[in-house]
Amino acid sequence: MDKFTRNQIYVWAYEKIKSNPKVYGGDKSNPLIMKAYVQEFHNGERADQLSDIVYSVLSTVSRVKNKLLKKNPQFDYRKINKSKKKKISKNHSTTEKQLLEGENV
Repeated sequence: MDKFTRNQIYVWAYEKIKSNPKVYGGDKSNPLIMKAYVQEFHNGERADQLSDIVYSVLSTVSRVKNKLLKKNPQFDYRKINKSKKKKISKNHSTTEKQLLEGENV
């Protein structure tokens, strides 16, 4: 894919994510952003009529979306990238020093 087309995809994907980050920046956003692309640029075509190039562009759209979300965390609503709180029991005998030094416990 040429640089001009890729840059257009970056701009389109950024604007799409920015317009509705909860939809296009969420955990299930890959198929939604791909569907939006097809609806905007290939409306009326059946899936079996789409060329291999269109499917290649759809893959690029998905990858670009993920890169944009990493660069713009304010739009990232994916649970996978949120920090997880881990519970440690009060009776846990491992010291902070052991954890920092990587000792087996």
